[in-house]
Amino acid sequence: MPKIEKKEHHFFRTLFFIIVLIVILIYIYATYVGNRGLIIKEYDIVSNKIPTSFSGTKIAHFADILYKKEEDIEFFDNIVEKINGKNVDIIIFSGDLIKDNYKLDENEIKKIIEKLKLLNSKYGKYYVSGKNDKKNQSYDDIMQKSGFISLNDSQDTIYNNRKEKIQIVGLNNGSEITVLKELTTDPNLYRIMVFHESDRFDDLETISFDLALSSNSLNGQINIPIIREFLLDEGSKEYNKPYYKIDNKELYITSGIGTKNTDLRLLNKPSINIYKLKN
Repeated sequence: MPKIEKKEHHFFRTLFFIIVLIVILIYIYATYVGNRGLIIKEYDIVSNKIPTSFSGTKIAHFADILYKKEEDIEFFDNIVEKINGKNVDIIIFSGDLIKDNYKLDENEIKKIIEKLKLLNSKYGKYYVSGKNDKKNQSYDDIMQKSGFISLNDSQDTIYNNRKEKIQIVGLNNGSEITVLKELTTDPNLYRIMVFHESDRFDDLETISFDLALSSNSLNGQINIPIIREFLLDEGSKEYNKPYYKIDNKELYITSGIGTKNTDLRLLNKPSINIYKLKN
């Protein structure tokens, strides 16, 4: 009998050390591999409302850079390389450039502008504000000096050479939905809606649009059940996966580039979305 007790003791001690080792390895991977690099996720957006001459138009969508230290400037080099490598027609940033409460100095502001200026697109570069951006007085200045057009509670109509058009509409973080009603009047026009907090999708039920682009959730920074839900940010508890389709309205949520509550990413690489419009 004593021999059996020793074997059991040895088994549980070995099991404990194996579990500890696995946890350590996962932590190392999530810290040094999971949140490094940058991948491209590509999607085809098919609708008979898309004008024929816009078929093949490519949209780059990125968000949640969550810059928090000077070393993060390399994020922007990767972003520029990935997006410009796809020869996109429209670029959209849906908010949270800087991590909450981080204060940029003048040198950092200058470097970020220099990097974002390098992004190329045929029709234009657009942005809306995230909740962190609302606290950052330099955000609008950075984006506009980088060549981005503000979509905060506003819209822009994009024409091509054949005079056909699509519309892109943006919601400023925290704004009331009523500000959009006068901007979205033609039900026959293919319309793209951009906003930061993905749970606002439900608020937009009465607004006419076809495609929604959002962010904030990071698609679950640590993509393991229970832990995933625990780390989801306010404003993205309901809609946090990469894709939803409800009442013929499509919602795509980018997984972002930076990190929020912890500097870990697991089963969820930093990414940029590329959408190809198809009639």
